[in-house]
Amino acid sequence: MKMIPRTFAALAAWAAVVTFIVLPGPGRCEEGMWLPHELPDEVMAEMQDMGLELERDEIYSTSGTGVANAVVKLGATGSFVSPEGLIFTNHHVAFGAVQRISTPEKNYIEDGFLAETLDAEVPAYGYTVQVIRSTEDVTREVLSAVDREMPPLKRYKALEQVKKEIVSRGEAGGNVYCEVREFFGGLKYLLYTFLRIKDVRVVYVPSRAIGEYGGDIDNWMWPRHTGDFSFLRAYVAPDGSPAEFSDANVPYQPATYLRVAPEGLQDGDFGMIVGFPGRTRRYLTSYALSDFEDFEYPQRIRMYRQMVKILEEQSRRDPVAAVRVASRIKGINNRLKNNEGMLEGFERFGLVQRQQHMEQEIQTYLAGDPSLDRKYGTLLSDFRIVYEQRSRGAGRDLLLDLMLYRGTLLSQGMLLYKWSIEKEKDDMDRDPDYMDRWIPDHKRKLRYFQMGLHLGSDRALTKMFFIEMLELPENQRIQFVDEMFDGKTGSELDDALEGFLDDLYAGTELDDTDERLAMFDMSHEEIVGTGDSFIALAADLYDENEARITREHTFEGALHVTTPKWMKLIARWSGHEPYPDANGTMRLNYGEVKGYSPDGDTHHTPFTAFQEVAAKNTGEPPFDSPERLLELASSREYSSYLHPVLEDVPVNLLTTHDSTGGNSGSPLLNSKGEVVGCLFDGNYEAMTADFTFQNDITRSIHVDIRYVLFIAEFVDGAHNVLTELGIGSGD
Repeated sequence: MKMIPRTFAALAAWAAVVTFIVLPGPGRCEEGMWLPHELPDEVMAEMQDMGLELERDEIYSTSGTGVANAVVKLGATGSFVSPEGLIFTNHHVAFGAVQRISTPEKNYIEDGFLAETLDAEVPAYGYTVQVIRSTEDVTREVLSAVDREMPPLKRYKALEQVKKEIVSRGEAGGNVYCEVREFFGGLKYLLYTFLRIKDVRVVYVPSRAIGEYGGDIDNWMWPRHTGDFSFLRAYVAPDGSPAEFSDANVPYQPATYLRVAPEGLQDGDFGMIVGFPGRTRRYLTSYALSDFEDFEYPQRIRMYRQMVKILEEQSRRDPVAAVRVASRIKGINNRLKNNEGMLEGFERFGLVQRQQHMEQEIQTYLAGDPSLDRKYGTLLSDFRIVYEQRSRGAGRDLLLDLMLYRGTLLSQGMLLYKWSIEKEKDDMDRDPDYMDRWIPDHKRKLRYFQMGLHLGSDRALTKMFFIEMLELPENQRIQFVDEMFDGKTGSELDDALEGFLDDLYAGTELDDTDERLAMFDMSHEEIVGTGDSFIALAADLYDENEARITREHTFEGALHVTTPKWMKLIARWSGHEPYPDANGTMRLNYGEVKGYSPDGDTHHTPFTAFQEVAAKNTGEPPFDSPERLLELASSREYSSYLHPVLEDVPVNLLTTHDSTGGNSGSPLLNSKGEVVGCLFDGNYEAMTADFTFQNDITRSIHVDIRYVLFIAEFVDGAHNVLTELGIGSGD
């Protein structure tokens, strides 16, 4: 089903109905994340009216030569900016790679990294690059696997099975990676085929004092002065096929790459972004929104605060911890501030109440049409029942999810234990994450896990999680944990926990890379027979975790019944069809350079300037500018990359683009499709844009290309990178 608005007036009406926003005038709408290969005519016309000089096939083409074809999935987003596989992305996107190559003696996190030759480039451990090769509509095949009478869990499994079959067929006989993505809650399914490049290397990352200037204090905030950029490179085997890291590999040569426009943009200029936004939720019911406001965000905020406190304490005590857990602290802090902003926005804008008002109007509409009422009259109560059922085990399920989500020895133990069970099944009968296609990835993760392991931090987090398990409501408790500590409280409980942790960490070999890899190849009987304490703990938690996964699948299966009906109903009620929510697939969005007023009194202009960076300097993290940068600010011995109005180098800029997590690293393109910046954030006041786009305050924050080039030339001397970008002489 092709869900696009028929006219921009129609889209404006739809947006006003669903999210209660008022668009800035007829024929204008920065809201919406469009599929580049399915751009509506109205979108093309509007972009060209705003100044776009490209035609449709110059944006995206099946031959791979459009500007969107140069954009790649890199955990978040990146883009090819040279014929030799050079990738432009954010500092924070590459942060994990830099952390993994750092030690207290060679701390590239703090000092930055520059490879002046290809031979000096180092592996970005754990990173892959996905280059889109094709898309195919597989809706009919996917939906043929289900029928109306299927119970939720059976429906989920049937959809999962047919998607596995489609992916397996797509990957057969070709060195490609495939995935099936769902749109509109299950009304549409697309098969994406990628070239998946496994050898990625670090080329140039500025120091933390530039790339993370302002730290968590400035995160999501404006004005902003962060040089959030980096450069990586994709490598392949000499025959052009994807290959693991090897000295014999050569730089990947993309079908197209983006040119850099050092003149940048001005206030009011048209801009376009292409990227892989992770998730928006523009069409949720009030029951889903209430779940976020009353449970999901408050509980995650509480847990994230504890985790950050523990990791920061460990980092202060041990220089090794400061390096090993830096990436994890950064990631948790980002999610924490995001969730805090979301919760504030829910309350400030009354999102639940506004949605309830809309639903009351829909119910009135249905009451006036008996045929529609028979078809959709119970739909909202169906949603209510689904969310009520989910809430019964929500605390336990969230805790298990956080405990087992990568980064800890317990997560490694569960991966190995579950793999020992799954490997005994036929490949097509396994959990999709444990199919043979993922074996190289699992082994890779088992190897680079060591680079982020700090035993003191791991132990402290494990203790926190067990305390949380002992504080769950009675109806959600985990039996073996209760039995282990048998009602102990206070100092007696603490002593028992410490004794348990002593035995747990003394009885494992999972802190050794070779042992983890050896266990990966063991049978179920062999791995249980090792007697490893973390394998034993994973075995104790296995049934609970599998029950959690089953509950989640049942929940999702129920939504696969209700959500398509909901999408059809609100489209019919409003008279217009929606754009698709973000779901990790490539999207295009357009807008302009523009400031905003967060409170009706203050007006934020759309650019920040280099001199403001120096003015903000305190000499202490996170406002500790490098000495070279301060010297430049004081002497003003630079004349390149100036903004004609600011008469200074622009650092960051605001645009009206619709973006979310996953868009980090998306290239900001001018009217010719040239790179003029790199998106790295949104503004705090509009954090709830994942749920409701508000044209007057929703903004995307980018690092200006002029600041990127300025730092590369005048601070870090990255002349080889500048030359490869085609900027100046490079000397």
